[in-house]
Amino acid sequence: MTQEAIISALQNGSLNSYQIENMTGIPRLHIVAACKHLFRKKKITVEKVKMGRSWICKYTLEPHMVEVKKVEEARDFLTPFDIRNAKGIFTKAEYASMNNQAIRLFGRKPTNEITNNQYI
Repeated sequence: MTQEAIISALQNGSLNSYQIENMTGIPRLHIVAACKHLFRKKKITVEKVKMGRSWICKYTLEPHMVEVKKVEEARDFLTPFDIRNAKGIFTKAEYASMNNQAIRLFGRKPTNEITNNQYI
């Protein structure tokens, strides 16, 4: 599951672990472990890049892993109800604080938990 999410995130170009974490919501530790495994299987390439004072890895898919997509129909970015424009508007910490507040007000309801799920 993690490897599939990483491969689909890297289809549009190279990304670092911070960008992959923001796109998929997977913790960075899991992303790095999965990328090491994909690198050993020769599915991605890894390049070290300096960001500020630290070095981070930039991941790119191998050419044989890139899927050629057919052209998608044009999206209307002005329509807020178009499901293809859906994205999270709050940070992970904001969702956590909203969830804690909802639990305090309404009690514990495990089925109605407020999360940052991007699965639409």
